[in-house]
Order: sequence, then structure tokens, then C-alpha cells
Amino acid sequence: MKIDVIGPGCPFCRRLHKRVKEVLEEKGAEAEVEHITDLRTALKYFPRTPVLIVDGRIVHRGKRLPPKDRVAELLGV
Repeated sequence: MKIDVIGPGCPFCRRLHKRVKEVLEEKGAEAEVEHITDLRTALKYFPRTPVLIVDGRIVHRGKRLPPKDRVAELLGV
């Protein structure tokens, strides 16, 4: 599984990245997780950042971050 968290490096995208990693660890799932803070990439999705992409599909957008149980659903773990 390939997971991308895209955002400009704000507290929201850092928190989403951390939450994704915590859920994967808690569930014992393995995935390649990348936090993309490149401004050009982030601007493609602005103003609805952070963006959570799983295997090339956008599963979440925006600052209203999902709780851990919802993140697990979005990741399919």
C-alpha cells in the first residue's frame, strides 16, 4: 500500500501524517507512507489540504481530520 499525505507542512498535515502512522502501527499493517510538503504539489490541492491519498486515490481532503477509527477505514486496515 502506498500512502501520501500532502500539505504545506502545517500542523494539520503533520497531525494527519502522525495519525496515519499510528493507525498502521496499532493495526500491524505495513505501508509506504510519504509526507509530501513540496509547495508546488500542495498548491494543486489548495485550499483543501491536507490530502490523504491511498494507492493513488484521494480518500480525504481538508482540515477536519478524521479520528483514528475513520483513518483505519480509509486505509482499509
